Amino acid sequence: MKRDKELDLVEDDEEFDDDDLEDLEDELDEVETHPSSLGVRGFVAGVLVGALAGAGVALLLAPDRGETVRKRIGRSWRDFHDDARDQLEDWRGDARREVRKQRRRLRRRLDRTRRS
Repeated sequence: MKRDKELDLVEDDEEFDDDDLEDLEDELDEVETHPSSLGVRGFVAGVLVGALAGAGVALLLAPDRGETVRKRIGRSWRDFHDDARDQLEDWRGDARREVRKQRRRLRRRLDRTRRS
């Protein structure tokens, strides 16, 4: 919810001058270049640590030979890695689309304000 309010940068009835426009352009640049939120990074780090800990326990307690277990873990890790990469790409695409959408919306509103 808070994020939605932050993205709604302009109200229809607001008027802008050049300083306001520069401030908004700076904010848009910041949104585009801002790194992923710490919450996502923390979650991914937690998943990785959990996966490594689980793999270690599996090696110690597995009834199969170590070589067989290592191959299974390797396959699982590659699958996890591919899935995580695909999900991150999806999120990145969603974020880019949202930024473009908000930028177009902002430009339309600024154009209407300048014409007024």
